[in-house]
Amino acid sequence: MKNKNKYRRLLKKDNVVMFPGALESLIERGLDAVEDAHYAEAVEAFEQVYHFDPENPRLLAPYAISLYETQNFDKAKIVATELLHSGTTEYLYAMELYLAISIQLQHYEEVDMTIEALLDEEIVPPEMVKKFNYLRDLNRRLSHRYAPEHDDSEDFNEQLTIEQFMALSVDEQQQLLVAFENGSFDHTIKKVLAEVVQKDEIHPIVITYALVLLLESGYDEEVSVSKFGGTKKVIPCELDLPGQDDRSIEVVNRISEIAEKDPSRMQMAIDASQRYGIIAYPFNWDGYSTEEVAIAYTQYIESMFSGEPMQNAELNSLIKKIDEQTDR
Repeated sequence: MKNKNKYRRLLKKDNVVMFPGALESLIERGLDAVEDAHYAEAVEAFEQVYHFDPENPRLLAPYAISLYETQNFDKAKIVATELLHSGTTEYLYAMELYLAISIQLQHYEEVDMTIEALLDEEIVPPEMVKKFNYLRDLNRRLSHRYAPEHDDSEDFNEQLTIEQFMALSVDEQQQLLVAFENGSFDHTIKKVLAEVVQKDEIHPIVITYALVLLLESGYDEEVSVSKFGGTKKVIPCELDLPGQDDRSIEVVNRISEIAEKDPSRMQMAIDASQRYGIIAYPFNWDGYSTEEVAIAYTQYIESMFSGEPMQNAELNSLIKKIDEQTDR
């Protein structure tokens, strides 16, 4: 007697046929893309699986994350809702994702009510209560951001600690810093931001944002910033804004001269150098001349077109490493 499970049936939906094993291959491709932070590629793979098998237990969490990372928040919320209803064993982590998506969609009232219910019903374990409390406070702060007649910055300032900040995801940390932009924050918050910029485990873009806030607030105490293996002592109020320092301008001008005959590649090289100026701030290709940096960027863009790897040099590796941070 033949094994009935030996041959899996073809999947067909909307006149589209999916061959046996294809869904598994797509899921693996999507998971690999997520691991490499190539979220658009992951979405492309996962959406094909979702079309045929929307309840696949391996699909919902990485698909929701990928949609979130590509800023497709409406679809992300739909998938995150299905994840919550799927009986996942990682319910609270799924709920965190759902709440983060809802905040992006400015569904502040829903977020507040959901967190209140979770805490009131004691669904959140003790070790996560502080994080959910802070997420609720962040949500409330953002909900009032466009209401100038209401300013709760004083109360919010009293609540923020470096431990609370470190407990947030990278996106939540950025949202919090956005809440302080063009707003008032006291000396306590400046001290917390000064601690943020000195923690090398924090994402470089978050450090940049915190450093800019310190600069704009006139913070005049020395801080030690560590990024990509380098350390630099700076006084924030004495810094230029990212990309506006003399060195960055020199690099852009030299790239323009080197690549003037190919405007499209010239602009790509300039954009890459400017991304460095944001991600690596306040570092300015220390130890390398402007000529070396400009040539390295033009070669970096050329390697993208030719497919040929760049020369294995320290500057080239640094440029590539930092540029890839923009995908995370």
